[in-house]
Amino acid sequence: MKKIIANLSSREKRYAVLEQNEVMKIESMPPNQLSAVGNIYMGKVVKVLPGMDAVFVDYGAERHGFLHRDELPAFQLADKPLKGGTISQYIRQGEKLLVQVKRDETGNKGAKLSGLIELSSPSLVYIAGLDYVGVSKKFQHEDRQKYWRNLAFQHKNQDEGLIIRTSMENQTEESFVHILRTLREQYNELHKQARALKHPGLVLQKDTFIELLLAEMDKGEQGEIILDDFNLYQELSKQASSGSGIWKISYEAGPKNIFSEHHLDIQLSKAMKKIVWLENGSYLIFEETEAFTVIDVNTGKFTGKTEKEETLFQTNLLAAKEAARQLRLRNIGGIILIDFINMDSRQHQQEVMKLMRQETVKDDMRVKVVGFTELGILQLTRKRTSPSLYERTTVSCTACGGSGKVLSPETVAFQLERELMEHRKTDDEAVWVEVNQAVADVLLGEKEVYRPILEEAISKKLVLSIINTPLNQYHIKRFGSYQEIYKASRLTY
Repeated sequence: MKKIIANLSSREKRYAVLEQNEVMKIESMPPNQLSAVGNIYMGKVVKVLPGMDAVFVDYGAERHGFLHRDELPAFQLADKPLKGGTISQYIRQGEKLLVQVKRDETGNKGAKLSGLIELSSPSLVYIAGLDYVGVSKKFQHEDRQKYWRNLAFQHKNQDEGLIIRTSMENQTEESFVHILRTLREQYNELHKQARALKHPGLVLQKDTFIELLLAEMDKGEQGEIILDDFNLYQELSKQASSGSGIWKISYEAGPKNIFSEHHLDIQLSKAMKKIVWLENGSYLIFEETEAFTVIDVNTGKFTGKTEKEETLFQTNLLAAKEAARQLRLRNIGGIILIDFINMDSRQHQQEVMKLMRQETVKDDMRVKVVGFTELGILQLTRKRTSPSLYERTTVSCTACGGSGKVLSPETVAFQLERELMEHRKTDDEAVWVEVNQAVADVLLGEKEVYRPILEEAISKKLVLSIINTPLNQYHIKRFGSYQEIYKASRLTY
């Protein structure tokens, strides 16, 4: 049974999804990083890209959004014989339009936008600019699916798309018409608000956190949600009572953090680490980059009790199952490469790939398992709609620039030496340099054995001030007479 733990007691909102008491997903939303997915904006086309069948749209954000031709109402509603032309047939530079965010900004990429505006209620989804009707596959009776499909076509306009949700199955036609009219009026009102704006900007901001919780509840017919906010508890109780699923909703108040009470902060901490240990002593190493994510599988402490091939096979099976869970937990999207331990048996490779497909079917995001390369690396892709957990909760290190490496003391010391050599022909008597201890030790050597050699080479006295920092760095403060340099350095340090 699915369980959701929601923590709203602080400014950062969080929730975790558990299945069979195992954490499968953690979402955190600091107030300055709220997802824009679902938000509606008035946008302006700033650049048309015929070669990519797309446009860049200024919608008021720091980066321009990306909108593909297929997400334009003009393209979707065009006669079939006319479809297939370039994007310039459907939109032009400078044109204004309503857009909705489908995927948040990630890394250096702008948001993915759509001109097909989607508004939703617990039982009906309304899509403007798309001639389409869809009915939930979870209906208990097939004849009710046909009934609602026909009814939707009768009441919708040609430029409207409708998706009938599961909770609509036993409602009346009158209720359906009322909900449709409400959503239609809401869309028309948004259009009016957008036309009143002089510059690109926000038209409708959704409460993404609550919508995500409702979406999680909608994915399962039954489960339990525990939260620490009484107002949200009351709101979700009303929402759940109108749906067809059976959800137990609990309010849990107390002095302790609800995540700590349910041991989820420990799980969150583990999800941030590069190494994930498996139950048999083997482990996975995660390396996220902007282009793709690499997962390396290692036997670690696991030696096995059978022959080598079987040991490697069993390790890879465990790794495949855990890797699929970690992709969901960390919300890793894009291209993913898993470097499993080399297996001689082609059948074993197929078994690992089969298990990977079985485990990724449970994922809310679309996952495509492509297959093994000649080097034994499994290729897969996972749909990306928002930044990963790692991207949301970390910033680039100011020391290493996000590379995980800094220049060695030797490299920095010799850079300083070369820079000082460039000033050897000046008339200054001394030079004052700020430097950390590790670089100073390399520059001067043990017991400063290199000092006289260096000072002779640069034709100057060298005055060093040691700065207290773990970073390997230096800063040439000034040149001048030895007396004034020495006095200035003594006054400063």
